[in-house]
Amino acid sequence: MASVPSRMVHSLARNSGVRKLVLGTPLVRDVASKFVAGDDLASTIQVVRAFNRRGIRASMNYFGMHTADPVLASHAADEAIAALRTIEREALDANVSVKLTLLGLDVDREFCAAQLDRVLATAVETGGFVRLDMEESRYLDDTLSLYESMSARWGTGTVGIVLQSYLRHRGSDLDRYAGLGARIRLVKGGCREPADVAYQSKAEIDAAFKRDIERLLGAGQSPAIASHDAAAIDWAMTCQERLGLPLQAVEFQMLQGVKEELQSALNADGRPVRVYVPYGNDWPMHVLSNLRLMLGGSGIGDHR
Repeated sequence: MASVPSRMVHSLARNSGVRKLVLGTPLVRDVASKFVAGDDLASTIQVVRAFNRRGIRASMNYFGMHTADPVLASHAADEAIAALRTIEREALDANVSVKLTLLGLDVDREFCAAQLDRVLATAVETGGFVRLDMEESRYLDDTLSLYESMSARWGTGTVGIVLQSYLRHRGSDLDRYAGLGARIRLVKGGCREPADVAYQSKAEIDAAFKRDIERLLGAGQSPAIASHDAAAIDWAMTCQERLGLPLQAVEFQMLQGVKEELQSALNADGRPVRVYVPYGNDWPMHVLSNLRLMLGGSGIGDHR
């Protein structure tokens, strides 16, 4: 079954009839509570603290994407700033992930840059870290360009990037950004893309991901492997051992509520685990977009 395009998911989640059905169905709300931290930052703190007590790190993500409303984009930046200040105040082992289309990339590139600049200034002030999520391929060049300008301004210890292995003809991106000292989250990729842009078969995607894992572990700074694929994780651990990297050198990242046994096993083995913790009142979009992943499929987010 093909993944649903993210714009269609966004449209469905915004549809009042769909939202009413999702929000008004107790079973769906009960299921969602496993994968969503809460409607607001206050409830999210409790979830993150619970993960931290188990020795698991968190990446806090305020819901949303593809807004053309400058007010909403500015509000999303305010939410990221509030999360960074909360992480510092509560001494949480967490960072923040942001989507540039939520910070106004569809409004105007310079407007988005201004919102991101506000967020990263707060990250420097609080000693925090912000990861730029990767979205559809049409945003790739702008995302990488903004990452480069912001990392030059604020430092690679303040802002990181996501790279997607399923994109064709982009293999040099990994070498380039690893060479620049970027903190890279490596994912298979999950948005539906045409065949000339991205690999289509599972075998091709898996092979590309394995190649990139080995390259990233050999060259990357604080490499993060984001996947729920046990075979890919086993391969990463094999590469890590062969390269002589200590357990703490590679971080494994997954979505909240997905493959919890695998998360716990990696954590118990002494390996760093970070859980992507979404929150906000736009959670029906998260449930719709990741429903297949939650049910054991591949999902469409940037964790696979």
